[in-house]
Amino acid sequence: MQRSDMRAWARPRAGAALVLVLLLALGAALAVRDRLAVAAPPGQALFVSLAGPAGTEIAILDLTTGAELNRVPHPDRAYREISLSPDGRRAAVVRSEPDTLAGQVLEIRSLPDWTLEAVLPLGLQAPPLADLATREPELLANPWLASAAFSADGKLAALAFYGGSGPIPQLIVTAYDLEKRTWASWAKGLGGTSYVWLFPSRERLLVVNRSVLPQWTNSLGDVFALDPQTGRVLAQQAIPRLITAYLPVRGQSAPSMAPGLAAPVLVGNQLWLVTDDLARLILDPRTLEIRSADPPLTRDLAAQFVALAGDWLVAFSTEASALLVIDAASWQLTATHRLPEEGFPYRWHLVGSDPAQHAVYLADIAEGCLWRFPLDSGTLSAPLACGLYLEFAYVTYYHWPAFSPGTAAPLGAIGLLRHLPESLAGTATALLAGTFLIAALGKIVSLGRLAHLVATVLPLFRRWARPAALGTVALELLTGVLLLLPGTQRAGLALAATALLAFTAFAVVGARRAPGADCSCFGNLVPSKLGRATVLRNLVLLALVAVGWPATAAPSPPELAIAAGLLLAVLAVSRLVAAAASLRRLSPGTEPRHAA
Repeated sequence: MQRSDMRAWARPRAGAALVLVLLLALGAALAVRDRLAVAAPPGQALFVSLAGPAGTEIAILDLTTGAELNRVPHPDRAYREISLSPDGRRAAVVRSEPDTLAGQVLEIRSLPDWTLEAVLPLGLQAPPLADLATREPELLANPWLASAAFSADGKLAALAFYGGSGPIPQLIVTAYDLEKRTWASWAKGLGGTSYVWLFPSRERLLVVNRSVLPQWTNSLGDVFALDPQTGRVLAQQAIPRLITAYLPVRGQSAPSMAPGLAAPVLVGNQLWLVTDDLARLILDPRTLEIRSADPPLTRDLAAQFVALAGDWLVAFSTEASALLVIDAASWQLTATHRLPEEGFPYRWHLVGSDPAQHAVYLADIAEGCLWRFPLDSGTLSAPLACGLYLEFAYVTYYHWPAFSPGTAAPLGAIGLLRHLPESLAGTATALLAGTFLIAALGKIVSLGRLAHLVATVLPLFRRWARPAALGTVALELLTGVLLLLPGTQRAGLALAATALLAFTAFAVVGARRAPGADCSCFGNLVPSKLGRATVLRNLVLLALVAVGWPATAAPSPPELAIAAGLLLAVLAVSRLVAAAASLRRLSPGTEPRHAA
């Protein structure tokens, strides 16, 4: 092949490489959009509280302004436990029903209009629990709803129950699909518990189970990742104790208990576990691998409630009426704000946060008011709303008042840039995995041609040409699988870089010894010749290795879908280019050119 022919042949391939890069950028943007949609669904920041004389009304407020959006009667005071969906569109409320077998039902209501969407039976009247009771009757003795939580889109509800007949409550978890109006086919027992937090999604249900006696079990609890369709345990991680000593509660002097788990916080692609003495463990929410551990920031039990406000994590100590502000990036305590008590202990309750404005919201139990506390100024604002019914039992045990962060506005360019690296890494890893798997598939169907090429380019290894071809296929399959399996991304990326360097060296030698020969890189799927285009493609793939290197978790389903679309687009472009080249060679008056 002459040099001019080589350039003419390489141009469309270089164009295909450029298309690949452009599609990668588009795919990363789509991945970012998907991440933002999952982390921050559209909706309104809401505050739902009992109100009126003796709690005979329910007030639904705009959290940011305190404006009342709705007020509904609550004359029988039958509502107990309440949870709001993250998007602020639904509430799950436990209602006392003495006539039912369980004594309570779960109402799903839309917000802010409080319209009844569904009534779910609880206890053994719930089908998944009834089925589990036939197999483990002792586990389902006196089941009582402990917690309910919604997925980010508000369409899946996870439910946790206390059960068992012994002194230690046993945890049972199940789910309800609000879109299909169907219960899950499973209920799962997850051991003894003192409290539980749920983080449901369509891909997995995260369950954080706090240990009953951490000083005896030497563990703060366990984290489970369950398949929401089957209840199968996908991953499990015991949370080790970082401090074994007994510590005093903040504001007191005598040691009272060992530090336990205060709260988990799901932050993007990280699960933070914050302890009572303000230590932090960071887990991968997919594999539950402990990525890092930050030491305690206090020598007492300082955190009962935790909220994330932008770059700061705010812990609240009920006993000391103090807000502790922590720089989340460096994990340093930056400020402590004491709230006025005026002779009324346990006066304040941390309700929620406004990440965009670096502020938290506090409920004043003594005066029945909602307050805003900007962390930049460190002073209370004027009350946003008053006349709330904040009885201690409802605030302490039943999650009233309830808070939903919603999304009043999109995150904009800054939020996009914050999520761009992880989205690029996931998409690049998925693209590499697909490329290696497609290459292996193409080589399998044209193994003889690959062996012939190896013998031609490396005549000294002619005898080993076929085993080398088989080894190449095995290497590419292994690389693709490692890139997709949870927890093996770094090994897969390292293997991909090694393979691409070897393939590039082979292409350079092959271009000299067998100019114009078919490289057999993808078999017949993507016909291409040994030469500059092969080297350029490998360099692009090596760049993808560099982009994907920060990835510590398997690509997410949206990233896999985007990568599949990009690869299909590249394959289609390559086939069209090859077809156009064949038509040009076969057009009248054109003499066919031979590779050799």
